[in-house]
Amino acid sequence: MKKINPHNRCVYTSPAGLCSGSSRLHPKEHYLPAGFGNFNNDLRLKDYICNECQRRFSKPEEVFLRNSTEAFFRSILDFKGRRSHEGKNIFVEPTLGLPPLTVKGLHPALQHELLWQPTSSDEAFLLHQLVFRKPDGTLQHMAIRPGLIAQDLARWAGEWKGWQLVVCIAGDAEEPELQSILGSALETMGDAPMDVMPGQELEARMDAPISLPYLQAMAKIAFHFVLARFHFSGFETEFDEVKRFIYQGTGKPPVKTVDDVIMPELVPEEARLRQWNHILTAEFNRDGFFARMQFFAGSRLKPITWRVYLGQNPSRILEEQGVGFRYPYYDQPDRSGYVGEVIEMQQGPRVLAKL
Repeated sequence: MKKINPHNRCVYTSPAGLCSGSSRLHPKEHYLPAGFGNFNNDLRLKDYICNECQRRFSKPEEVFLRNSTEAFFRSILDFKGRRSHEGKNIFVEPTLGLPPLTVKGLHPALQHELLWQPTSSDEAFLLHQLVFRKPDGTLQHMAIRPGLIAQDLARWAGEWKGWQLVVCIAGDAEEPELQSILGSALETMGDAPMDVMPGQELEARMDAPISLPYLQAMAKIAFHFVLARFHFSGFETEFDEVKRFIYQGTGKPPVKTVDDVIMPELVPEEARLRQWNHILTAEFNRDGFFARMQFFAGSRLKPITWRVYLGQNPSRILEEQGVGFRYPYYDQPDRSGYVGEVIEMQQGPRVLAKL
């Protein structure tokens, strides 16, 4: 299903100073990133943005899909979208200059936190890595990328040469490269058993940065969800500030985490927790226009609720309106390749947004 923009120009041609409008319009845009997979009964936006804006927005979207909490759950739950975009190890490789995601946990035989790569929701293995102790006693971890060790160390200039190497986990193929860079530091290190008994439980934490591109991607998902699910054109001046933030990353970020319920007076809480879901809602009233979003909500996880302020109420008729949709995943993709479906959430007669 498609929703077609009748204005025949990219919504980012206003306000002035954003899109030039010189590129062809994009025929089928996903407001929910395609990397989450295709959901049955979802809408595609036709002619709402141009191809140049699509390329521009693909960079923040890549950060959202590969360098975030959502990227972590997408990986361990094995929910994938575009096949041509897969293959990158988000726990080893940087994304648009941002360091990779890290999962750190104590090894049973060592008193150091080490880098782990989860392979599922309950399994992980040790990454090949270097761990340095800085003069202040803090540890610096670096996953080993064969052929790129010197390049990756260069991000700390020559400062790393004054650090103590306390852990090196590597394979035989990486040994010559490590010897040429680290030299005598390797020779002073002793061996330690690194095997972990099957079934042994480890405590670990995942660190993901909240970067500007990540917030831009969040704001875009919220705004384009509104374009898909409300009658507004996207050219209303009330949306100017959020569009500037999405396009340029300027102004006060309209995205923040909140303790609100995802949307007041919607279906009972337990109704959405039987499967893994994404949940998107939006509402306007006298306090403004807000979207709320949760990603990978499920029976074992109540994720962060993100709220995006989209501007003042642009409606000249309605004082308030709200919609909510959830995107539950199937256990397996169906024969048409859909990974899940779109279900509208039932709401009560009145929806209020907290400031």
